[in-house]
Amino acid sequence: MQYWNKRNKGLAVCCAALLLLGGCSRMAPRPETRATEPAPAPETLPPAYDKALVLMRSGDYASAIPVLQQFSSERPDLAGPWLNLGIAFQRTGQTEAALTALQKAVELNPANAAAHHQLGILYREQGRFEAALAAYAQALKLDQDYALAHRNVGILYDLYLQQPALALEHYRRYLALAGEPDKEVRGWVVDLERRTANAQARSPQ
Repeated sequence: MQYWNKRNKGLAVCCAALLLLGGCSRMAPRPETRATEPAPAPETLPPAYDKALVLMRSGDYASAIPVLQQFSSERPDLAGPWLNLGIAFQRTGQTEAALTALQKAVELNPANAAAHHQLGILYREQGRFEAALAAYAQALKLDQDYALAHRNVGILYDLYLQQPALALEHYRRYLALAGEPDKEVRGWVVDLERRTANAQARSPQ
């Protein structure tokens, strides 16, 4: 139980990621990484949309939602606003609306790894672990160097699917890709390695 609580102690912590209209760049929190902070809108987009992104960065997702809804109704062909709308719904606890928006983002741009990653986070929060695994896998198929997807799929294998060997594989890949040292994940790796070694030592030869 202590091990579980340690992994989940920051589950509700907010995070930061950079989302573009057609793609993304990533940085986010522990233990479950969320994509929540969009990048500045290109100059061709209206100021109202940029305002929505500013609201999201400040954590005021509720105020950003109507702005994003209006923009998405005017430009329903753009995946990025749907992704940001899905994030805003997710952060305000509107799970079904978040799911609809994120699925729309994936439909419009199936090559958007960030949208698949965010769907994986939502599915994990719903307890739909196999669906979460499939979404993370698709994100990694599109971008095999997506560090935070490796981190989150490692958490999924570690805590929810009870597959420590696969968790270690993804944690190690995340650490290799991360731009900065992550002492927390490094500690998870050491802990998993120790527990795996102890389990092997106890098993009959």
